[in-house]
Amino acid sequence: MKKLLKDVLKKVYVLKMIGKNPFKFIEGISINSKIVKKNMIFVAIKGTKTDGHKFIIDAIQKGANTIICEKSSFSFISIHKHITYVFVSDSMEALGIISSNFYDHPTKKIKLIGITGTNGKTSVATILHQLFSKMGEKNILISTMGIKILSIKYPTKHTTPNIIEINKYLNISIQKGCKYAFMEVSSHGIYQKRIAGLLFQGGVFTNITHDHLDYHRSFDHYLSTKSLFFENLSKKAFALINSDDENSHQIIKKTLAKTYFYGKKKIPISKLKF
Repeated sequence: MKKLLKDVLKKVYVLKMIGKNPFKFIEGISINSKIVKKNMIFVAIKGTKTDGHKFIIDAIQKGANTIICEKSSFSFISIHKHITYVFVSDSMEALGIISSNFYDHPTKKIKLIGITGTNGKTSVATILHQLFSKMGEKNILISTMGIKILSIKYPTKHTTPNIIEINKYLNISIQKGCKYAFMEVSSHGIYQKRIAGLLFQGGVFTNITHDHLDYHRSFDHYLSTKSLFFENLSKKAFALINSDDENSHQIIKKTLAKTYFYGKKKIPISKLKF
């Protein structure tokens, strides 16, 4: 795949650009300098363990022709001739938009459903994938078990793969005729903005328990992170919520999506959202 830089950068909020050449071709995107190839964009991400800005020189030596980096790191970056530097306020958010642009906006062409919760994400996503397949509806599954397009499996390292991979495989699935996508969405993926730029048609909430507090520091932070996923759903989307979970009303407190409930217990009228 090959795209003009000006098209890849559409809707990215650019703070500053050095070495402008909007008509250069981009042939790929990477956040890992080790796998950068000629004419690729390297996006420098400040991770929890390492800072991608330290590997900009490596990426350039491997063939990157464009660098996406954060403005706060400007003073640490050596400018190289023929390289385009695009400074943004948040590299992860920019990466989501760039990935969507490069792979032809796949979530505008497929119905993407996100499944989130402490437990049950894999089971629900897998059951939905199997159910729709049995009904003859071509779909893609993105889960801890890997990415599965029809009957072909692709391995992944995280519950929520990086946004480049997600857009890449969604694009492939569309080419294979898929109309639906079922995806596990972890709290880590939400908090780290690994789903930035994706357009979800719906979200499913399974439950929330006091797990993962080593990462989220407190249950309130964990709860607010899960809620953020539903807050970002549009008015045209739906939210399917487990009403048996005592925190279900908090999860959808700020959502604009049309809300539906499932569960064993009768739902108090005060918790219903119309």
